[in-house]
Amino acid sequence: MRAFLILLGLSLVGGCVNGFEKYYNAVPNVEKIVSSPYLEKSPTQPKLYAHSADIAADYKGLLENGFLLIGTSSFYGPANKVSKEHAIAEAKRVGAAVVLVKSTYKDTLSGTVPFTVANPTQYATVNTTGTVNSYGSGGYATGDYNSTSTVAMPGGYSTYNIPYNISRNDFFASYWVQQNIDKMRLGIRYVPLPDAVRTHLQRNTGVLVPIVVRGTPAFRANILEGDVILKVNGIDVIDPQGFDRQLTQLAGQSITLSIMRGDQPVEVKVTLNPNPPGVQ
Repeated sequence: MRAFLILLGLSLVGGCVNGFEKYYNAVPNVEKIVSSPYLEKSPTQPKLYAHSADIAADYKGLLENGFLLIGTSSFYGPANKVSKEHAIAEAKRVGAAVVLVKSTYKDTLSGTVPFTVANPTQYATVNTTGTVNSYGSGGYATGDYNSTSTVAMPGGYSTYNIPYNISRNDFFASYWVQQNIDKMRLGIRYVPLPDAVRTHLQRNTGVLVPIVVRGTPAFRANILEGDVILKVNGIDVIDPQGFDRQLTQLAGQSITLSIMRGDQPVEVKVTLNPNPPGVQ
């Protein structure tokens, strides 16, 4: 019976499929991210952390520390089938330096499974008595006999309903690679101006700063989250692509950024790191 229960548990939770691998989704343009000259080489043993209740805050904290998201896994399955080793194995497979995992109880799968077994063979003792009459050349003879024998009979079958309860969770994991902050020219994330900002500033050109990476030239120069960069050395910043070209051309130099901070114009001087090898 114990062996059956073990087999039942294995059959209910499925095979050896790694859900983190099966349900992995890479971010768009992941090939460009993982081939970036700004990345540190990922360790052979990725680090595993738990996501907090606020995944968006976790993302922001990782970005501020120079990490980049390369993919996520999201799936639903038996809690006792999923392990931290599965998440680490997938992080290794995709080349991540860090993986964060979140597990939330979803429901419990309950039911019964019929299990039919053969009953033991039944044995019975049979006593037989009688009288034997015999006729022959010597005349007539008679006598009584008494015998005992054992008879085996099939025991039939019995069916048992075996109950089971399996907790099932929602699983989520995010996979990250790390940038070398000493290779980052400025050290910010920059995006096109949102419509609300364009309307407020009455302009189309510039970039918004949603993230400042700690330890970078931008961090030391006190560029802040929410700043809008309008000009570099007096030349308009048009969009993220144009701003990236400007930084590439001025890498290693001291520059002046014209910034709108709220409703206040600010001039920030910052010395950029040089371009990493292979970037011109």
